[in-house]
Amino acid sequence: MKFAKGDSYRRAALLIVVLLAWSVSLNAQDKLPSGVAAIVNGVAIPESAVEQNVKTNLDQGKKDTTELRRIIKEELINREILAQEATKRGLDKTPDAQIQFALYRKIYLVEALLNDYLKRHPVSDADLKAEYDRQMASLGDPNSVQQYKLSHIVLASETDARAVLTELRKGESFDKLAREKSINPSKENGGSLGWLLPGQVIPAISNVMVNLNKGGVSAAPIETSVGWQIIKVEDLRPYKAPSLDEVKNQIREALVQQRRLEYVKELVQSAQIIQ
Repeated sequence: MKFAKGDSYRRAALLIVVLLAWSVSLNAQDKLPSGVAAIVNGVAIPESAVEQNVKTNLDQGKKDTTELRRIIKEELINREILAQEATKRGLDKTPDAQIQFALYRKIYLVEALLNDYLKRHPVSDADLKAEYDRQMASLGDPNSVQQYKLSHIVLASETDARAVLTELRKGESFDKLAREKSINPSKENGGSLGWLLPGQVIPAISNVMVNLNKGGVSAAPIETSVGWQIIKVEDLRPYKAPSLDEVKNQIREALVQQRRLEYVKELVQSAQIIQ
């Protein structure tokens, strides 16, 4: 097929326009305002949003890489496009949407308040040392303390628990029965709870645990708030108290949670509540 000379000019002109538009688009990307990661239909996505998502991923153990940042940026752009389309369709005006917006606002404000409180009342090194000393003192003589490697099977009823005990006495594997019968998430690990001190479990369990030898299984089901439990002491060892440096992060997290709960309790007690 042959084109007229005028058609050839028009096709060439159209190609130039397309190339110019593409070039302008690339230049626009290079000239984003400071602090802006992308612009979607005139709406800016701030770099701070990217950084916040990067931090969340780093807190979860991921590495800060160019690929991670590319994925995060792409996700933010896609969310903005979808949110704009939802708004265009009026979905942000529905009663359900208004309820959800109010809920998300309160969730954010709660976390913001608690984080602000912790900034004003931080856990100090002295607090960590005091809590560590308190925990060590509560153990008494560390050399006389035993640590237990404990496994358990949790059942919904005493009848179910006694049926499992019968199978254990017939020689069935504790690990196998835990995986098949237990209603506790620990079933994925064959019921293993790892190494524990008597003070780290509820009295109903610890009172039985401390009277079992290595390989011993509770003689009867133990009733607890989460179900009827059968326990097994997989192993025992003398407890070796960790240094402050070894448990500093765990103690800090526990104290942070404790302060959050105490602050919430303080606010609740001072509030006027009508139910």
